[in-house]
Amino acid sequence: MKTITIDLSTAWEITFVLMLATTLVAMPDMAFAGALSSAGQGANSMAGDTLCLAVNFFQGSAGKGLATIMTCALGVGAMMGKVSWGMAGMVALGVGIIFGAWSIVNTLGANLGEVDCSG
Repeated sequence: MKTITIDLSTAWEITFVLMLATTLVAMPDMAFAGALSSAGQGANSMAGDTLCLAVNFFQGSAGKGLATIMTCALGVGAMMGKVSWGMAGMVALGVGIIFGAWSIVNTLGANLGEVDCSG
């Protein structure tokens, strides 16, 4: 009987590939991010739900509260000379983009339809 010798790095590579294949076979919903909705926009998929959750966080009351505190702190820092006015302006522009993203997307992609993230 002939003995087969495998290098340790090769054994780890084989183990990793087997574990990856097992994961892909055992969890198809996670591997393919769920099924797309009937409209083809992915609103009922795991990825769509996750993105809607992020949008609702940033544009909800928690995001508005954080943006208010951040803007106040940057304003005070800018008045005291600890933060440059350019940085305060960039942060204010970023807050405006985050809260105006919905209207920006609808303006640029008017023919794409809408995905409802409200519930």
